[in-house]
Amino acid sequence: MSKFRITPVENQTEWVSLIEKSQQGTVFSHPVFLDALGRKTACYFVYKGGQLKAGVALILTDDGAKCVLDELVIYNGILFLGDPTQKRVKARSERFEITDFVIQELLQRYQRIEMALAPQFEDQRPFLWHNYHSKNSSDKFCVDLRYTSYLNIEELANNKPEEETILFQNLETLRQRNIREARKKNAFVRKGQQVDSFMKFYKSLMSRQNESVEKKKQQQMRDLIFALHENQMCHIYEAYNPQEELIYITIFCIDSKRAYYLFGAGSPDTNERYRGTIAFWDAFKDLAINHNIKCIDLEGVNSPQRGWFKLGLGGDLRTYFKVYK
Repeated sequence: MSKFRITPVENQTEWVSLIEKSQQGTVFSHPVFLDALGRKTACYFVYKGGQLKAGVALILTDDGAKCVLDELVIYNGILFLGDPTQKRVKARSERFEITDFVIQELLQRYQRIEMALAPQFEDQRPFLWHNYHSKNSSDKFCVDLRYTSYLNIEELANNKPEEETILFQNLETLRQRNIREARKKNAFVRKGQQVDSFMKFYKSLMSRQNESVEKKKQQQMRDLIFALHENQMCHIYEAYNPQEELIYITIFCIDSKRAYYLFGAGSPDTNERYRGTIAFWDAFKDLAINHNIKCIDLEGVNSPQRGWFKLGLGGDLRTYFKVYK
């Protein structure tokens, strides 16, 4: 009999507390975020005796038979509750045991398992070693390596001249030129809440990339932005050209650890070269100065075009993993 047990979450306050305390906890497992998706979800606590040790956040199919990924939920899965009194070697061993236990429990409950584990989830061995000696690939987990970029924006809170900051100096040269051009032309960025304008920009962007956006996903995105904004869990930044035309919107969601790039799109009616860069840069400055954000997760650099733009903003490459069975 296992020393661990797993129970559905009933106390949302305790669940939010776990998210706050866990290194793997992010806004993407918060009840406000999950409820706004309009998806069937499941969250569990993992106990050792009477002590809370971990949580599990899942997205389910409508019939509840499978746990699956959702492209709007960047990270989910297993969240560990650390114990500062534990020795490092003991903590690592226990996290391994918890992960192995959770795998076994989920396999009994669901026909399929898909999770996107946070970058702070470091040990993939329980997934890699599951049915290790089987010759049947369907018995094993697929562990998919992914990348994101972490950007430290802490120094922007010091109100130094922007070009003297290390962050500015680490920008790709084109991004530096974009910011200088925006300043010279008196473009500006301000907080806003034009969600409908953003959705228009986003649909146009997808159309130009020959990608369609289902109406259900459009509504899901819209509901998510409104819910996060109403609960002060996201900030919407609007970039304007000198003629005061709205040219770009970028949206960041936040938790107690960092901010996360959520969405961004430009107006189909303007083509200023600097618009995306200045929208991001001035958002960074506001997040650092007015919201005490020290780190930005630029959320995925897994396609050439998006990766090129985000890595051009500086930052450190981080790995995370999606697991499937």
